[in-house]
Amino acid sequence: MLRFAHALVELHKRRAHVRDLAEIAEIDGRRGELVNDINDWIVRKMPQHRHGASLHTESLGAVIDRMAHSWVAANQAIEADGVRSDRTHRHWYHLAELVDGYTDLIAEVAGGRRRLPVQ
Repeated sequence: MLRFAHALVELHKRRAHVRDLAEIAEIDGRRGELVNDINDWIVRKMPQHRHGASLHTESLGAVIDRMAHSWVAANQAIEADGVRSDRTHRHWYHLAELVDGYTDLIAEVAGGRRRLPVQ
């Protein structure tokens, strides 16, 4: 899982500096592949409880992709504005909220209270 997340971070870093539409499409295609790989991994590693479990609105891969994007944006804010800026604070606060949501989601899926959408 960490390799997938790291690869998504690297793709988001690269995408932030690319202007060529073909290269952006290539990066986004690779991100989509990694999201699918994460979704396949979670199906193999964590049983889904279908009866009585609430459906989450997005896949785990999509959640991790958003966290990777937020991580890159937060680090870019530090580089551009410094650690004490309001913009940097907003980015890191947003990332912390995503991490909290991810943690809650994993606990709910593991406990059978939430299920992930089928790809």
